[in-house]
Amino acid sequence: MDTELNAKSYKIYVNGVERTVTQETLTYEDVVRLFIAQPVAGTIYAVSFDHAKEPKEGELVAGQSVVIKQNTEFDVDDTGRS
Repeated sequence: MDTELNAKSYKIYVNGVERTVTQETLTYEDVVRLFIAQPVAGTIYAVSFDHAKEPKEGELVAGQSVVIKQNTEFDVDDTGRS
């Protein structure tokens, strides 16, 4: 029996690790938390993405967001302390 409740889920990849999310728009902060559950205060993370819906590719900084689709890929790197 199919018990799907109108909630769409998206399969995405963060540094090659498959993740499932239910929101279509992800913020910089959302992606960092998918990379590391407890981000280190004062650390800047470089976030790039590809295969998204809008924009299709680019980089995210704090305060920005991206509209995703199935198989959107994110790369997150710890760039050090601010």
